[in-house]
Amino acid sequence: MIPVSAEEIKEFWRDFCKRQGVVQTARAAGERRIDDDPEYWADHTMWDLLEAVSSPRGA
Repeated sequence: MIPVSAEEIKEFWRDFCKRQGVVQTARAAGERRIDDDPEYWADHTMWDLLEAVSSPRGA
């Protein structure tokens, strides 16, 4: 795995959210998830993260 910082993942997440029109509450929840476990989210797609924060228990 290529090392990626939490900030780099969040930048990717922000760009993804902008392209997909993701609402601000989901964006913020995604950033919290990234901060909690950046290694996990470095290894998963942004669609996975969006699905995680969009589920009833995700945000």
